Amino acid sequence: MAKVYLGMAVHFHQPTGNFKYVIERAYRLCYSPFLNTLSRYPEIKMTFHISGCLLDYFEEEHSEILDLIAGMVSSGQIEMMSGGYYEPILTAIPERDITGQIRMMSDYIKSRFGTDPRGMWIPERVWEPSLAGPIHNSGIRYSILDDNHFLNSGVGKEDTFGFFLTGRAKEAIAVYPSDKQLRYMIPFRLPQEAIDYFRSKAAGREGIIFVYGDDGEKFGEWPGTHKWVFEEFWLENFFKALLQNRDWIETIKLSDHLNNNQPLGALKINPGSYEEMMEWSGGSWLNFLSKYPETNQMHKKMLYVSARINGLEKKCKGDAARQLKEAKKELYKGQCNCGYWHGVFGGLYLYHLRSAVYQHLIAAEKITDGILHPKGAPWLDIKQIDFDSDGKKEVIIEDRDLFVCLDPDEGAVIKELDYKPLSFNLLNTLSRKKEAYHHKILEALHKEGSAKVATIHEDYKTVDAGVTEHLVYDKFPRYSLRNYFVRDGLRLNDFMNSNYEELGDFARGAYTVVKKDRAVILKRGSDVLSSKIDLSKRIEVRSGAEIEVCYTLKKTGDLDVGALFGLELNLTMPYLNADRYQYVSDDNACAGIKASGAAYAPARFGIKDFQEGFSVSLLFSQKPLDVWYFPVETVSQSEKAYELNYQCSCIFPRWKPDFSRGNDWNLRVKWCILK
Repeated sequence: MAKVYLGMAVHFHQPTGNFKYVIERAYRLCYSPFLNTLSRYPEIKMTFHISGCLLDYFEEEHSEILDLIAGMVSSGQIEMMSGGYYEPILTAIPERDITGQIRMMSDYIKSRFGTDPRGMWIPERVWEPSLAGPIHNSGIRYSILDDNHFLNSGVGKEDTFGFFLTGRAKEAIAVYPSDKQLRYMIPFRLPQEAIDYFRSKAAGREGIIFVYGDDGEKFGEWPGTHKWVFEEFWLENFFKALLQNRDWIETIKLSDHLNNNQPLGALKINPGSYEEMMEWSGGSWLNFLSKYPETNQMHKKMLYVSARINGLEKKCKGDAARQLKEAKKELYKGQCNCGYWHGVFGGLYLYHLRSAVYQHLIAAEKITDGILHPKGAPWLDIKQIDFDSDGKKEVIIEDRDLFVCLDPDEGAVIKELDYKPLSFNLLNTLSRKKEAYHHKILEALHKEGSAKVATIHEDYKTVDAGVTEHLVYDKFPRYSLRNYFVRDGLRLNDFMNSNYEELGDFARGAYTVVKKDRAVILKRGSDVLSSKIDLSKRIEVRSGAEIEVCYTLKKTGDLDVGALFGLELNLTMPYLNADRYQYVSDDNACAGIKASGAAYAPARFGIKDFQEGFSVSLLFSQKPLDVWYFPVETVSQSEKAYELNYQCSCIFPRWKPDFSRGNDWNLRVKWCILK
């Protein structure tokens, strides 16, 4: 029988911000039993990648597993791969951060395990040809992509059992194709099926290598796999099957294979990712930035913070340089990919992952604030820049306590409101969007007796019939300070379900910006029923985490009495939907934030944390007719079920403008954040 090689590369990862109990469960069900089982089979060689998020956790909670790994590295059984330390999508971050993250991981591996890594893991296998240069310049010589990348670049399946060189001659790296059939076979089929697959492909071919590169969570953390892999001994049986066939199957570390073999050729590998990611993203991971405005805002915040750190780097020395190094680490944590996108797992739909992204980015920004304003005196900065890279300028207003991103071309809304003392974005919201899998819910429930829905991974998800009433889709992203004129007879339920008519064009139209020394004035005109309305919105950020918004409405013609003026705010709280948060009307708690209802003619309305005292309050110069409030809940899929996730609270006060004394109507709203 012709001799073949098997190079297994296993990737362990948990995202920044994940719950401790989830990581502990994965450690107990997957990471610890896998590594301990492997240690009992020293003849089995393997390659590992563990993300920096998880390495940090192991250092704090389970240093014993790192000692076990160090022993296996020292004995030559396994090698550790480098990568972006906090698991960023490499194509989505600046090149300086690509090299910075890789070197951070390589330095850690050298320090902790005593070796210089030669290979690296590409997060989500998101690739474009320009990555080869910075990867090579970071000291890396090989990586792994799916065989799908190679098939889409003109390579036949039978020619994927080796490695190719990609990139410019002096900056080329070796790339191994990971076998999709093995990805679906291991660990879900009997070990003998893998052995038979090796035999069928090896017939008449000497020295080919089969590469398996995939998520280690499949070995125990994925639903139902712990029993199969460990209690029913799949992993041990697989190792035993490999050893029983060691006369023709040799397990090998990928760096050893690279040292002793020649490339199959040079190849330009086309942009792409694994097959499922290509489906979820519509062909390119960067499409998530247009599919989800919330992802785009996080991404552009990340680029903004990265640019600020880079701009300070050459200017900082001594203590400031040490502070900037810490800021860079916080930036890298905020680049962890999991909260930026959505596929078969929760991802972007999970508030705690988005919150962690913002927490670290804001923490990095606070450090740079301290470098730029070292004496701690009050300061205010207002500037117009193309923050979101759409060719139009946004307005950034910030001081010691707040960062405000105002978009004049999106209805003059506030898209981000960071409260720096808590490193928290109060507008870390998510709108209700139609997802391709929503039709599966309806199809399943229309089938008599059906309670499950098949997924692309041939798994099943439970369906609760009550979830269908939440398949509602928003007209606009869930930002704040969006203004509407609506009919007087509009009902709360219709507004909640996006079943309403906007009178005029103030909600999403473009506003003209007039910049002042300490405030920004935005203006727009539109027809509202039988009248023409000119709206002026003056926004001022004041010290002490306070925003004052002053409205002036000027009318021409008769304003129909059926038109009400509304102000929409969508807010999140630091612990999202905890029971300790209550809506407060004037000084009275009226409901929990997952309730819906109305408060009538309050002078003050907001949300208060009755445990720690944190509150967000709106003070009105004129009492509204009412203030509507309701939760915004999305329907998304996870690995086990279709889930209903609370994302934010919508607050919508409404007024009937009184023009009986002239053509002007004025309103002042003071927005206070109190800790």
